[in-house]
Amino acid sequence: MQNSRFFSASAAAAYLYFDHGGGLSSPPSVTVIPVECPSPDVAVPIFVHSPGAAAVKIQAAYRGHLVRSLVRRVRDADAEAGRFELLIRTQEVVDAVRRDARERLRVAEGLMALLLRLDGVPGFYPAVRELRRATSRRIVALQELLDAIVVERIVELEGLPSTWEEVVWGVDGVGEREVPVDAEERVVRRGLRCLEKLLLG
Repeated sequence: MQNSRFFSASAAAAYLYFDHGGGLSSPPSVTVIPVECPSPDVAVPIFVHSPGAAAVKIQAAYRGHLVRSLVRRVRDADAEAGRFELLIRTQEVVDAVRRDARERLRVAEGLMALLLRLDGVPGFYPAVRELRRATSRRIVALQELLDAIVVERIVELEGLPSTWEEVVWGVDGVGEREVPVDAEERVVRRGLRCLEKLLLG
């Protein structure tokens, strides 16, 4: 068995082998590995930003983070509104809100809580403001639809539709149910009118 020792120099490295008797034995071949050292005269460039440029980069990063967080809050409210919409589309829920005042109050309070959450989102940035406005219109339209569903049950005998699909088609009036107008557009119109009432007092 042979021991090995490593000797390094500034320009090359070589291996020397010794046997157990202390004598030097020459290996069959010696491999020289060149080692390149950086010259001490070469300067390493260090980039130093001016205070103004650094402040601009910090402000841009902060604005991006703030916009993403605000958009995330609006999207969460919109997803919750979608859950309420699917809930109102269910015929069992339509029957429940017409029978039980507590069920009707639970859905109405949930929609109002979503509007309050949106009111807490600042609208400094145009993109956030537009997303918040669109989500608010959707929630207000759902409130109008809920109000149309929970109308006095007596008028159902006078022609008020009893299913969710019929309510959507006739949300502007029973006499307009036969007019081929897009139901989603009709709901949005009523939502806009209700939003104007809320904003204008």
